[in-house]
Amino acid sequence: MWIKQAFRDYYKPKLRRELKRNPNQEELDQRFEEIYSQVNCILLAGVLEGVGIYFYEIGKFTKEELDGFRDRPEEYLFERFGGGNYKLNFYEGPSFIVCVNFKPKGEPKWISLLPEKVGSNPKPA
Repeated sequence: MWIKQAFRDYYKPKLRRELKRNPNQEELDQRFEEIYSQVNCILLAGVLEGVGIYFYEIGKFTKEELDGFRDRPEEYLFERFGGGNYKLNFYEGPSFIVCVNFKPKGEPKWISLLPEKVGSNPKPA
């Protein structure tokens, strides 16, 4: 599962330090489930500004919402937000876990979700 693999660098070293040995698969799975039960995430979309790409928050998801599209994240993002350069930042409470990037091709549907400071004619990255 992609999400378990993405989280691995977050929870495996901590678990290894706690156990003072390499954790077995069952222990890894248990720790992942503990963390995943508290997860929330923020969706950011990339906008070209000069020569750089800036990412702006366009959505937040609870664990329950994430469960609804966890098996098909890129399809979900495309269906709901259209094409774009996305970052999905995962958090365990206030602690950052990992950022996973998605780039579905197509017309963006998220321009209206950008903050006003971006301007009236943003260029999706």
